[in-house]
This record gives sequence, structure tokens and C-alpha cells, in this order.
Amino acid sequence: MKQVFSTLILICIGFIATAQFNDDFSDGDFTSNPTWSGETSKFQVSAANELQLYDNTESGSAYLSTSSQAINNTSWEFLVKFDFNPSSANYANVYLTSDQNSLDGNLNGYFVKIGNTSDEISLYRQDGDNQTEIIDGTDDRVNYDPVNVRVKVTRDDSGNWTLQSDTLGGTNYYTEGNVFDDTHLLSYFSGVHCTFSSTRWDKMFFDEFVVTGDPYNDTVKPEINNLEVIDNTHLLLAFS
Repeated sequence: MKQVFSTLILICIGFIATAQFNDDFSDGDFTSNPTWSGETSKFQVSAANELQLYDNTESGSAYLSTSSQAINNTSWEFLVKFDFNPSSANYANVYLTSDQNSLDGNLNGYFVKIGNTSDEISLYRQDGDNQTEIIDGTDDRVNYDPVNVRVKVTRDDSGNWTLQSDTLGGTNYYTEGNVFDDTHLLSYFSGVHCTFSSTRWDKMFFDEFVVTGDPYNDTVKPEINNLEVIDNTHLLLAFS
């Protein structure tokens, strides 16, 4: 019985690991180092070594995601380019965190929206299929054609977020806003999700992803709420 109990305790013990990734697509693909998955037929790496939306359909959406556990004391930086002025029908969501690899359905996480009706750069939280704006960026920040914006988001280990952007593509960052939000504590994926019309299917580009940080570290030790002896070799334990 001691051996069974020890095994169960070991299962409950987590570990701390660094969670980070960089990708500038200079290797000419998105299939390794790191591996991006999802709707891979709707993207390509451009001649300029940028991740490019490439979905010759009438209109729709497309996404790619890659493994990322970073959420504590984390910095996300990336470059977004549009060969058009964004609108409510043509914009991109860059997911910083997600608990699902599919970014086209229900998930829990956070993302930056670039564009939409107000031509802004804003931070959203997603709870299942519900999306809530938690930092309302300055209107008309990307009211340009073309758009070349670098975004930086930071989050400390308490849940304090800062959203910044440089609409010239550099690192002279302007602060869009700050917010405290600790609704979601876990991340398994980051990625991009594009919404586009029939004339914009090849005009969104993403590059220079730099993510550094740590996964969530659960420091609250589990407690045994109930113990039931099943037989002389089995226990049934219920933890907090």
C-alpha cells in the first residue's frame, strides 16, 4: 500500500521548465524549429522569409499554432505586416497563450488583435467561444496601407499585462495600455489566426517571433480530501 501511495504522490508533483521559442522563418519553412501546425495548406514562407497567409478562397479564416508554455514573467514580440488597410473583415489575431492547438474554436487564452473596425491594436481574453477586450488600444494606430507594426506584450507572474506597439516596425514602443488579469494561468500553444476577404488572401505576413518566459508554476500543494481502502493493494484518494 505504501508503494501505491508513493506512486500517486509522485504523479501529483509538477516541474519547472523554461518555455520559449524564436522564429524568423529564415530556414524557409514553418515545419521545424519550431514546428507550426494547423491549417498548413493556407500558409507559406514568402521569398522574404516571412510567414505569409496564402489561401486562395473567396473569404474565410486560417490559423497556425506552435507549442508554447510561456505565461509567467514572459515577453512576446512579433512583427505583423498587411499589404492593405485593415477592417472588420480583414484583421489578424496573434495568440499569446492557448490551451488548445486549434485556434479556430473554443479555447482559453489571450491574443492581440491587429486591425478590425477601429484600426487598433488591442489585447483580448478568450473564454471558450467568448472574446473580451481587456486592453483597448488607441484607435487608428494601424489605419495605414501598408501596415508594418511590431508588437510587444509582457506579463509578470502575478497577472499584470502591458501591451506596446511600434507602427514603424522598430522597437520605439508606445504603450497601448496595462491591465491585471489572471483568469487563465496555463498555456500550451501560441499562434496566428487570420480573418480575410477574397482580395486579401495573400496579403498578411508575420515574422520575428521572440517569446521568452516560464510556464505557470503551481506552488499550492495538493491536499488529500478523502481516502478509501478498496482492498489490501488499492487505495482510492481524492485530492483538492
